[in-house]
Amino acid sequence: MIALANLRQHAYLVGPAGGGKTTAAEQAAKVLELPFYARSMGPATTEWDLMGFRSPTGDYVPGIMREPYEHGGILCLDELDNSNPSVLTSLNAALDGQWASFPDKMVKRHEDFTVIAGANTFGRGADRVYVGRMQLDGATLNRFGFVEWDYDEEAEFDWAGRDQTPRVEWVQEVRHRLAYLHIRHVVGPRNSIRGAMMLRNGESWADTADAWVWQGISQEDRERIR
Repeated sequence: MIALANLRQHAYLVGPAGGGKTTAAEQAAKVLELPFYARSMGPATTEWDLMGFRSPTGDYVPGIMREPYEHGGILCLDELDNSNPSVLTSLNAALDGQWASFPDKMVKRHEDFTVIAGANTFGRGADRVYVGRMQLDGATLNRFGFVEWDYDEEAEFDWAGRDQTPRVEWVQEVRHRLAYLHIRHVVGPRNSIRGAMMLRNGESWADTADAWVWQGISQEDRERIR
């Protein structure tokens, strides 16, 4: 990811939810000493949110993309595969070209502008777990270098706290069994971290597991996992 950003090539991080993609993008900006900007994408995200718009009084209201595009920086677009594909096609020229058309004027692309996108799929549409994800336009995907971004299970012990090592090991084993049994459920490092917080606060292990591991998994599937 840093190698791509250092070359000012756009990166597409693809991996499961809670893997720290946005945090890593922010850390990359610090390493490269570039300003950092972030926006979570979704079906309701419009071209105006990215490129800005003209107000009823005629004033230009910038979108999230304007500042990094004109003055340099890393723009993190999280959950890119949850976006409206027609909105993303408006980005194609801006991602590759030297100029982009904003509502107020044409703007020259800064040499330090780059995008790091986070996604749960490869942009080919929904899968068994991420059922709401969109199929993205091939022209958009072709503008990104892909980086597979799986969970860092060793770092997960540090994030949750080494005092919770047995519990983190259990959460990770549940995660592996879910994958093996093809059960559609996400248990990421976030589940370990927040579960550890509950345990330190005196909550029971059963309540913590219900809140941050089982989360509605049927009793039948729980027994299969066990």
